[in-house]
Amino acid sequence: MIRLRHVAPLLLLAAAPTPAQAADTVLAPAADTAGITAYGGHVVLSRRDASTNRWALVRWHAGVFDVLPVPERSVPFDADAGPDATGDPVVVYSRCAQDPPNLSGSPGGTDFGAGPAPDWQTARGCDVYELSLSGTPTEHKLTAASSASRSETTPSIWRGGLAFARHADGGSVAKLLYLPKGSAKPRSLGAGSVQACERDCGALRNHAGIDQLDIGPSRAAYLWRMSGGAVSGTGIGWELRAASLTGGRSTLLSSGQISGACGFHLPSGPTATTPDGLVSYVDAGSDCGPTTTSFATIDPRTGALGSAATPGGRAVAAVRDGDTIFWLRSTGPAIDVPIPGVTSCSIAGAGCELVASPVPAYEQLPSRLEGSPARIDLVRSGLGYRWVRGPGDTQLLRPPATIPCAPSSQPAYVYTAARWSKGPHRVAVLRKDAGKPARAIRTPQTVSYPKVVDTASTRLVRCGDRTRLTYVVTTNGRARRVSFTVARARMPAR
Repeated sequence: MIRLRHVAPLLLLAAAPTPAQAADTVLAPAADTAGITAYGGHVVLSRRDASTNRWALVRWHAGVFDVLPVPERSVPFDADAGPDATGDPVVVYSRCAQDPPNLSGSPGGTDFGAGPAPDWQTARGCDVYELSLSGTPTEHKLTAASSASRSETTPSIWRGGLAFARHADGGSVAKLLYLPKGSAKPRSLGAGSVQACERDCGALRNHAGIDQLDIGPSRAAYLWRMSGGAVSGTGIGWELRAASLTGGRSTLLSSGQISGACGFHLPSGPTATTPDGLVSYVDAGSDCGPTTTSFATIDPRTGALGSAATPGGRAVAAVRDGDTIFWLRSTGPAIDVPIPGVTSCSIAGAGCELVASPVPAYEQLPSRLEGSPARIDLVRSGLGYRWVRGPGDTQLLRPPATIPCAPSSQPAYVYTAARWSKGPHRVAVLRKDAGKPARAIRTPQTVSYPKVVDTASTRLVRCGDRTRLTYVVTTNGRARRVSFTVARARMPAR
């Protein structure tokens, strides 16, 4: 388990809006809307019905808003628009027996917690549905992705391939699955970090799942949420991640959390369908001052960043559709408006509008080293670590034989740890690179930590580097060695 470092910030809106650029087009007022997805000029949103305080699925297309023939629900939809197997526009979403709770406690309330989406890990009895967006909209259940004993949420579709999150009702950790076109069996994709359990470990207080998900031709981009456990700040943290649709471990692109003092950082709204292979998203933050938002891109292979300030106001949500960014812009002078947030446009004075903007000229920024906003369990986080039996009834943390290259501009870290329940032991770890003498990478561990395991890390700086790590376990004066070889993968194909 390791402490992931990311100082994070508060959800306040105080910045005065700047004049809108001439190239931006205001399509419609957007009060009481949330979420946004688009494909082929079909822009799909959730909109709160004032008469029922429930949310409808609506579409903007060719200058016209219409309400899609889908039953309203108590939370904004986890909808994603994309092409079906024939290339026609469709939208996929979940339908649940029990939606995520309204945290305000009032039947007509709109407080679904911090962040850009309801906490889908708390939903129960969910299945995946598809609605056509061309001709007369018709709905059908996607039976190949729906199970009787699990919940499926946050689906995304591309050319008939479908990705979605699946969790056991009441379970603590979701899985990210991908169902290729024509397949009846989904494959697992790399998910996200799982926070260590330090206090109340019940699933309702300590869980991890997917808030938002988008897939393109080759990868999934998604926002992974961690709640409770060893998450720092206010106890909610996010990871923006990318995973290849062929499987394997995911790549951490950015992270965010809400500080326990003031300030926040939140990446959201990932789009994986950009023609240049980049992941686009909204980057929002505050350092205890006014909130700022920007349209951002990141190369999931190298970690290279691009950024452009959102014109005329703050971005509540955004999606890229070809050469256009459709987004919800907040222009009002109100404060205490979470940006971006699932309830941002339902707050009086938010001044939300649906806007279409051309893809901006991004300012290129240096890559930055990211860490998850929690103390994580390396084994449960799907990184390839596992505990193995060592000498003298010790347990040694075995690292994966191969760790990912991406992002290639950043060093990759390999972690080691040991634990035991009885007897005095002394555990040191040596690193041996080709052509170099062995060297210690940690102070010898002499005390086992029954709840929080002490870890030490070493870096592989370049893709293709490899090293040999050796645990030296000394018990009653006798030293025994256990070695593992770790290699960093070479640069992945785009």
